[in-house]
Order: sequence, then C-alpha cells, then structure tokens
Amino acid sequence: MDNSNQQGRFNRVASATAKSLRRLNIVERIRNLKAYALFISMMLGIVLSPLLVDVRWFTCLFVSDPGHPVDVTVLTTYLLFCMLFITYCKVSPKQMRLERMHLWLLLTQWIGCWVVLALLFGLNPSVACGAYICIFISTATSAPVITGMLGGSVPRLATYCIMTNLSIAVVAPLYFSLMGLGGSDSGFLDNLITICRKVMPLALGPFFLSIIVKTFLPKVHNFFVSKQIISFWLWCVSLVLLMARTTGNLLKEDSSEYVTALLVALSALGACLAQFYVGRRIGRAHGDAVVGGQSLGQKNTILAIWMAQSFFDPKFALVSVAPATYVLWQNLVNSWQMWRFNKAKK
Repeated sequence: MDNSNQQGRFNRVASATAKSLRRLNIVERIRNLKAYALFISMMLGIVLSPLLVDVRWFTCLFVSDPGHPVDVTVLTTYLLFCMLFITYCKVSPKQMRLERMHLWLLLTQWIGCWVVLALLFGLNPSVACGAYICIFISTATSAPVITGMLGGSVPRLATYCIMTNLSIAVVAPLYFSLMGLGGSDSGFLDNLITICRKVMPLALGPFFLSIIVKTFLPKVHNFFVSKQIISFWLWCVSLVLLMARTTGNLLKEDSSEYVTALLVALSALGACLAQFYVGRRIGRAHGDAVVGGQSLGQKNTILAIWMAQSFFDPKFALVSVAPATYVLWQNLVNSWQMWRFNKAKK
C-alpha cells in the first residue's frame, strides 16, 4: 500500500512538473515572438495592403453591391485609443510634471525643423519640406506604450506627449503661415479647431478615461494595470493596418516621381535616426535616455500625413511620402530597440 501511495505521489509530482515545463516553454516562445512582433507586423501590413485598404472582396460575399471602397485601416484610431487607455492606467496625475528635459526636447523640435528646412530647401524643396514635417510634428500618442515596454518612465513621456500635442494645435498654423506654403484656404481659427479636433480626443481622451475608471471602477483599473501586455498586441495589430495604408499611398504615386519620392523617403530616414540619437543624448543627460529618444523619434505620422496634404501646395504633393515612410523607419528602430531590450533582460 505504501509503495502504491508513493508511486501515486510521484506520478502527481511528475505530471505537475511536466505541466510547469510546458508553461515555461510556451512563455519562452511568446517572449521570443514578442521580440520580432513589430517587424512581423510591418511585413504583414505591406503584404496584405491590397486586402486591407479595400475590403470589398470580403463584403461582396454578403451583399450584391459592396458600394464604395471600405478601408479597414481607419480602425487604427480606435485601437490607439484602447492602447493609450491601458498604458495611462499605470500613470498617476501626481507623477506628471513639467521638467527641464521637456523644454530642451521641445526647443530641439521647434528650432531643428527650421534649421533642416534652411539647409535643404535650396537642394530640393520637397525633400526639405518632408524632413521639416517629420521633425516639427508632435510625439506619437502611442509613444508611452513603447516607452513602458523599453523600461522608460511612462509619466515623463506622457507629460511631453500631451504637452507637444497640445502645443502643435497652436504652433502649426503659425509655422505653416511663416513658411508661405499653406495649401488650405481656411483661416487661423478654422485650422486651429480642425487640428484640435483630430488631436485632442486621441491625446487626452484615454488619459481622462483612465482617471475616471480609477476613481469609480478600481477593480477594472487594477485589471488593466496588471495586463499591460494587451497594449503591445493591440499596437501590433495597429501597425499592420498602418503599414497597409502607407504601402497603398506609395503605390498611388506617379512612376515619374519615384526618384524624388525616394529622396523624400531618405530624408525621413535621416530625420528619424537624428531625432532618436539627439533625443537619447538629451534624455541621458536628464536620467532617462529612453524617454528622450521616444519623445523626439516616435512621431504622430497620421497627423503629419494629414498636415502635409492639407497645408502644403500641390506642387509639394510628395511631401506626404516623408511621414508615410517615417512609419517604417521609426518602427524599424522600435523593433531593434525591443529586440535589444529583451535580449539584455535574458
């Protein structure tokens, strides 16, 4: 009987051990997938672009007349809202305060765009304006997500993100007027209202919603605090949709302008690498290189594309290629940073 009991206990221990090892193996595979997830998402977006930017091939299965093209990439805005809400659940308003680092980053952003414009405009106006918009535009509202995953301070980044998205609404019409390149017939107040309408809900909505949930639904708030990984996978889905839209935009360009488009794309690459480098230098001097790099390097490309198409003259139509390709460059940098960070953790 004793031998039978010992054998039973041994089998139970062996079974529990095997289950634990299987769980560890699954967790390890998920971690490995996470390191390459951003790159995989970008490739999926490029390959699946024809299927995602127009889903009439799917809707025609249910209705005889699918109507106008349906672009599912518009879901990106809603996914970003959910991502930011989950990320901001970790942030306390008491932790958010304006610092000297934020002022240096903002000055670099606002002055640097004019320096680049002055240096490149004589060579190629489209290239110069493309680099200009990539430097001038505000920080991506999704930047706190990547910052948290890289071990940076989410409150410090969130403070700068909100500050730069608020300020862009006032500064953008002024800057574009000074450039003399405004393609919009609307006045200053109309442009201000339009930009605010596009930026404010996505930049501030998730933050205030997180405060409301924390106050009235603490259990729900604690759940999202403990499940921050959800925001990462939402970001991957968003990236697939965003890259699909970018690829679709590039394929619409006239073949005779491909050389100029390539130069504009390379100017976006230069602006991207320079901003990540300068941002990390500023951030390291103030105790957080990740926050500095993401603040300057990760841009609100959706807003940038809209500004390029709304404010710039038709002769500078290729300017929108810069923020469109900036999506690729900044996420290649983010993918590399994620891989390096996860490798260091091991």
